[in-house]
Amino acid sequence: MSDRQPGDARQVPQASGTAGTGLAARLRNYFLAGILVTAPVTITFWLAWKVIQFIDGNVTGFIPPRWNPETYLPFGIPGLGLVVIVVALTLIGFFAAGIAGRLLTRISERVVATVPVARSVYSWTKQVFETVLSQKGTAFSEVVLVEYPCRGVWAIGFITGQTEGEVQDLTHETVFNVFVPATPNPTTGFLLFIPRGDIHHLDISVEDGIKLVISGGIVTPKIRNAAAPERKPSPRAAAAPEGGARRLGLVRRLRNYFFAGVLVTAPISITIWITWEVLRFVDNRVVPLVPPAWNPETYLPFSIPGLGVLVMVVFLTLVGFFTAGLLGRTVVGLGERILHRMPVIRGIYSAVKQLFETVFKEQSRAFREVVLIQYPRPDSWAIGFITGDAEVHVQQETPEKTVNVFLPTTPNPTSGFLLFLPRKEVVPLTMSVEEGIKMVVSGGIVTPPDRRKKTAEAAVAE
Repeated sequence: MSDRQPGDARQVPQASGTAGTGLAARLRNYFLAGILVTAPVTITFWLAWKVIQFIDGNVTGFIPPRWNPETYLPFGIPGLGLVVIVVALTLIGFFAAGIAGRLLTRISERVVATVPVARSVYSWTKQVFETVLSQKGTAFSEVVLVEYPCRGVWAIGFITGQTEGEVQDLTHETVFNVFVPATPNPTTGFLLFIPRGDIHHLDISVEDGIKLVISGGIVTPKIRNAAAPERKPSPRAAAAPEGGARRLGLVRRLRNYFFAGVLVTAPISITIWITWEVLRFVDNRVVPLVPPAWNPETYLPFSIPGLGVLVMVVFLTLVGFFTAGLLGRTVVGLGERILHRMPVIRGIYSAVKQLFETVFKEQSRAFREVVLIQYPRPDSWAIGFITGDAEVHVQQETPEKTVNVFLPTTPNPTSGFLLFLPRKEVVPLTMSVEEGIKMVVSGGIVTPPDRRKKTAEAAVAE
């Protein structure tokens, strides 16, 4: 009779199962390690390849065939468009540094300044690029920790510069522009004005800060080794300082020419692109509605950019002229009565009509006043826009006179929060709505002048 107990018979398959589990765990770890090794490299190369393809597809076609090496080669050259852009911007920067280039730039700016909407886009775009590309600029160059949205709760922010103008004067402390980004999309967030004492500087790069925000805290930056020994220059570098200095000087000059080319071309290119996209959007939707007999493009061998905008302006003017008369008011009243009989449509129509009437009536203050409010806590400031007095139901629940304040996000001011604040806690600003929007969109880089000082100086001079 064997000495093995009944329980011993279960030990053999248990050991086999453990070995199987260990093998499966190792295979899973190898699989995850393979993903960890290949995924970042693959995604990086894929994104770089997509960017190169996009640039090549939009730039290579403008190269004259005799200057295009792909004309003589049986294969394409990836990155040719990127090289062309870098060379072109460097040459533009070199040309713009001369007298003729500066004169041509000033003439172009005067021409753009005559176009109503384009001049606004051009002015703030140029100011943003000048601030960001300036060697002394501090825009988005430092990662900080601020208490947001309340005391004791912290968030990552990026300093875009020291606050200037009337916002600085009205806060009574030295404040900085801090952009607090959202997660996982750091291209949107809030522009806050934080006192210097409430800003805690972090010893991490902007790139590491963005990674931390995008990943929701999963990707943490490495600790920098501040006590790393200082590396001495090699004997070869010490033996030839002059040649190295000359090479460094040439590289610096080429880099400066490149940035100068970006500064000259980027604002005007962005302005033209936005204007062209708006014109094309309106033309594509309006021109097809024009009868062929009245459409000049029917008789011309080319299209007319902006025809849709012109048709829309003329049409709205004629509609306004017609509705000002008795017949027009009768037709509008009949149309409204029909709409009010439709269950869902009447709600949409009444809301849209009330919105437009509030915004466009002459005595309306909707989006016509820029204010400074404490958000999201005391001693932290943000720019808002008054949209009117609080409605009856809200006002009944608040003990003080309350106003509606729209707090926009950065850099997209079309979204944000609607807040109801006591009128006495709202600080009016002299800047226009357009200037306030520019400041929000640029993250505080574009700062309007303080008109209060100019008014006081003019009063003293009189």
